[in-house]
Amino acid sequence: MFRYLLLLCSGLLQSPPEVLTPDSKFEGVEPPAWVLDGAVKVFLPLEDLKGIEETSAIGATILHAGGPSPYYPLRRDDPASGVPEAERTKLLAGIAHAKKHGMRVILGVSPYAPVEIVRQHPEWMHHATDDPAIAQKAQLDLTTPENIGLRSLPLNTPYGEYAIECLAEMMKDFGVDGFSFDGCYHHAINFSPYEKELYRKETGREVPTKIDLNSADYKHYLLWADEKLEQWYRRLGQRLREVNPEAAIYTWTTNAGRYGHFLTSPRVMSARMNRLIHCPVQEWWLDEVNLGATVVPYFGAAYVRAVSGGRVGASEPYLMSRGNPYSADSFPSHELTVRCLGAMTNGSFTPLAQMAGRDATYATLKEIAKRKDTFVRLQQEPWAAVLVSEQTRQYYAHGNIMERWLSHALGVYRMGMEEHLPLTLITELDLKPETLRRHRVLILPNAVCLSDEQVQIIRDYVNGGGGLVATCETSLCDEQGNSRGDFALKDLFGTSYGGRPAAAQSRPELDVNFAIVINDNYWAQRANAGAFRFSDYSDSIFATDPAMRKLVPGMQASFKGPLIRPTGFQPPMKPAFMYFPEGSREPFPAGAVGEFGKGRVVYLAAGVDAANYSYAFPYQRVLLSRAVQWAAREKYSIDVKAPMCVQSTFWKQDGKRLIVHLWNGLNTTSDHGQQDVETPLREESIAIHGIELRLSGVKFSQVRCEPGNIPLTARREFGVDVITVPPVEVHSAIVIE
Repeated sequence: MFRYLLLLCSGLLQSPPEVLTPDSKFEGVEPPAWVLDGAVKVFLPLEDLKGIEETSAIGATILHAGGPSPYYPLRRDDPASGVPEAERTKLLAGIAHAKKHGMRVILGVSPYAPVEIVRQHPEWMHHATDDPAIAQKAQLDLTTPENIGLRSLPLNTPYGEYAIECLAEMMKDFGVDGFSFDGCYHHAINFSPYEKELYRKETGREVPTKIDLNSADYKHYLLWADEKLEQWYRRLGQRLREVNPEAAIYTWTTNAGRYGHFLTSPRVMSARMNRLIHCPVQEWWLDEVNLGATVVPYFGAAYVRAVSGGRVGASEPYLMSRGNPYSADSFPSHELTVRCLGAMTNGSFTPLAQMAGRDATYATLKEIAKRKDTFVRLQQEPWAAVLVSEQTRQYYAHGNIMERWLSHALGVYRMGMEEHLPLTLITELDLKPETLRRHRVLILPNAVCLSDEQVQIIRDYVNGGGGLVATCETSLCDEQGNSRGDFALKDLFGTSYGGRPAAAQSRPELDVNFAIVINDNYWAQRANAGAFRFSDYSDSIFATDPAMRKLVPGMQASFKGPLIRPTGFQPPMKPAFMYFPEGSREPFPAGAVGEFGKGRVVYLAAGVDAANYSYAFPYQRVLLSRAVQWAAREKYSIDVKAPMCVQSTFWKQDGKRLIVHLWNGLNTTSDHGQQDVETPLREESIAIHGIELRLSGVKFSQVRCEPGNIPLTARREFGVDVITVPPVEVHSAIVIE
C-alpha cells in the first residue's frame, strides 16, 4: 500500500494512451418495451408446462429457460447442422407453450465453444500463463467437467463472430425474444498466440507480463480488453435485432452490485458495458459472506439500475441459508417476499427461480404482480446524485476495496435510507452537465479518480449553483489512478492535500474488563481513532443543528474511520469541526463548509461516510444529512416521517405521477445470533403505523395506496399537505397523481 502511494506521489505511474471509446462518445442501447414492462419474471425449465401456465396466470410476462449449446458448423454452411433433433423438438414445444400464454422467452446459452472449433484453433484458447504448451490441451476430452473450461474461447477471436451468427440462427429457428449468458466476459490477461498478435497489431504494444494495476502497461491492456468486449456485445445486439427488431440481451453481469463482484479486481467487463445489455442481471447473493444483514444487498439493487443508466436492471435472489450456496434450508417464504420487494423498492426487478420452493416463489410473485404497475417505467426523482466511482474502485482502491472505496458509498447510501432522502446512484457516464443540473447536490464519497474533464464539469456545476459534498481524497488522482499530488478540486475545498496523519505512537490504557475480550484486530481497526469537537466553531451548520445537539450534547464525539490531513482551510471555506487524534495533542480541522460561485460546498477530510457504514455512531448519519441538505439549499418537496427501518424511494412515472415506495425492513430477530454470520431469515413482519408524507409545493388531484387502490386524503398543516399512510407491513406504493 505504501509503495503504491509513493509511486502515485512520485508520478511514476502515467496515464495509458486512450484505447477505450471516451465516455462522451459512448452510447448505450434502448431496451424494447417488453423489457421495460417486465416486472414479473421467472426461471423455469421449458418442459415445466404446468409451471408456465401457473406463473403466467399470476402475471409473469418473461420466462428465462435453459437453452442449447452453440453448434458446429453453422446451418447456413450445412443445413443438416444445428441443435440435435430431440433437444430441438423439446425446446420448440416449450417455447410455443410459453408464447401461447403470452410470455416472452429468454434462452440461457452455454458460453462454451463447440469442441470442433477448439480443436481446429488451439491458438484461440485462453492462456492464463505465457506457456505455449497450453495449446496441447485442445486434444483432451473437452466434454468432461474438468476440461470444459478450456472451451471458453475469448470473444475477440474469430470465434466471437461465429458465436454471433450461431445465436442469430437460434433466434430465427426458435422464435425466442432474447438470450442470456453466464461467462461471456474478458479474461484479466491472456497470453494466447492470437491475442498477443492482435494486441500487437492494434496497439503496437506487447501483452504485459503480468496482472498489475499499478502498471501503465497493464492498465492499457485492460482498457483494450474492455473495448473489445464492448464491441462484441454491440455487434451481437445489432445482429439479433436484424432477426427480431425487439430482441434483447438479458444477461448476467459482473459489474452491477453483487458484493463479491465489488471486491473483484481486475474487472472482467467495464461497468458501462451494462448499457449495452438491455437488462443486466446480477446474482443477488444474500448469505453472510455477502453481508446479507446489512445495507449492502439493497445498495446493490440500486446500483444495478445505476449502471444501466437508470433504465432497468434485475437482481435474482440467490437464497443461501447460512452460507451453503444454492441451498434454501429452512428458508422462510416471507423472507423471499421481503427481500424481493426491498430490491424492487430500489428500482431492480427480481426474476425468481424456485430455490425456496414453488409455494414461496408463487407467494412472492403474487405480491410483485399486485404492485406491477408501480414498478415499471420509472425515473428517479432528481435531488441528490451520489457518484459510485468505478474509476476509483479499479485504479485506486484495488488493494483494499472495502476500506478505500465501497464503505464510503455504503455510508452515504445508509444515511439516505435512514433519513428518507432521495438519493440517485450515478456512474462516471452520468457526470454530464445536463444530468447534474437536474440535481440539487452532488455527493462524491471518496471519489479519488476523476479526469480533468470531469473535474471541470463538477466545478462548473457548483459555480452555477449546485451543491457539493465531498470526502477524503476526492479528486487527488486522475481517471487512471495517477496522483496529481494535490486535489484537482482544491479551489472548491479551500485546502490542499496534507497526506494521512501518522498513527499514534502509543496505545491508550484500557479498562481491564474490556481488555480481556479484545485482540490485535481491535487495534488495527483503530488506526484513525480520535474525537470530533464541534464547539470550536459554534456557529457552524453542525454545531447549530438541533438533531446534532440532541445526539452530541457535549459537542464532542468519538470517530474512527478513514482520514486525511488538510493543510488548513482558506476563505470562503470555513472550518466546521476539529479532530483530536487519539494519543496526540495536535488537533486540526477535519471539515469545512462554504460558498463557491453560486453554489455551496461541504468538504469532509474525515471519512464520516465510511464510518457511517463500518463503525457508525448516530451523529454521523445526522452530520452527513445536514451537510447534504445544507449544500442542496432546498429540501426535497416530499418529506417522509417514518422510522429508520422504513426505506423510501421517490420516482416519476410517465411524467404524470409521483410514486413513493415504502419498504419495511424490520427484522424481529435481528442481532439475536452471532453477528458475523447472522443474516435475516424473517418469518414475520410488524406493520409500521403512522407514516406520513408531507408535501410542499406539490400539486396533485388524488393520492392512493397500492396494492389495493386505497384512496388517501390530505390535510393541510401550516402550508403543507400531510398524508397519513395505512400501516406498512412489508411494502406500499403511494401514488400521487
